[in-house]
Amino acid sequence: MTKSLLFVAAVIAFGCNTENEATSTANARVGTTTTTLATTPKKFLFDATKAQTAGNADWILDADSNPQRFPTPAQSGITATTPENFWRGGLSAWGVSLVKLGHTVETLPSGTPITYGGTGAQDLRNYDVYVVAEPNIRYTAAEKTAILRFVQNGGGLFIIGNHNGADRNNDGYDAVRVWNDLMSTNSVKTNPFGFTFNTTNISETSSNRLSATTDPILNGTQGVVTNMKFSAGSTLTLNPTANATVKGLIWRSTSTQGNSNVMCATSTFGTGRVVVICDSSPADDGTGTPGDTLYPGWTELVSHSRFHMNASLWLAKL
Repeated sequence: MTKSLLFVAAVIAFGCNTENEATSTANARVGTTTTTLATTPKKFLFDATKAQTAGNADWILDADSNPQRFPTPAQSGITATTPENFWRGGLSAWGVSLVKLGHTVETLPSGTPITYGGTGAQDLRNYDVYVVAEPNIRYTAAEKTAILRFVQNGGGLFIIGNHNGADRNNDGYDAVRVWNDLMSTNSVKTNPFGFTFNTTNISETSSNRLSATTDPILNGTQGVVTNMKFSAGSTLTLNPTANATVKGLIWRSTSTQGNSNVMCATSTFGTGRVVVICDSSPADDGTGTPGDTLYPGWTELVSHSRFHMNASLWLAKL
């Protein structure tokens, strides 16, 4: 996919590592402002088909009563100084930040089928990264196949869960159960990504992160991730036997760095990549539909925005 660069990046606080230098026209320096142009703009699709606005939730780019494909105002109006409330959605800060780096964001509106390999304008084959925050409706068999084939054939999947019991539309499925059902019951591969959500509910700040300084998510171009705060989230159990590439990034503060009590992880499947975080709070920017109960998790810890942005770029293979 080729697309002309339209946007100027925001301030980047830490220098590029060698893995990512080829995808920007300039390296950032600590404490300086750098204009960074994405030489390979990517397309990010944010899902809004699985009751992401049920209850007090607002896990979308832009509310607009019913989220539409293109957030409004148009992203062509975003500059390096545009505030996150340019759009009114709980994930607007994330979307605006991606646009500032020269990328394109879209929403998959409610009622739009999740497909892969079809001819539809929003078929997953037209995107580089698919972001799904707190799905509250179970995937159909066809949707499961589409998502797994998308990843298997090179796509990036950003999985965001939540705590046990967060069934916002009261259909019997919260995000924990939706994700586990996708991975345990599908026509492609059982436990394709090598992890399972635990039915837990934790709130804590943890600095128990993977020590490797070369990890592109914990030590990426958007800054170093030093900690993570969960405000009612769950955890993962890793299964390297199912997928040998699965890797924990952050664990509960009192846990050993093994296969249990994992808060964030990555894996690959086929030629695609997966990032998973077990709480939606760190992505919440505090804006959305009036009346919803939202909190500024995006800015609560500087590591929150760094994690999501570094992960987004890794998923996009930048």
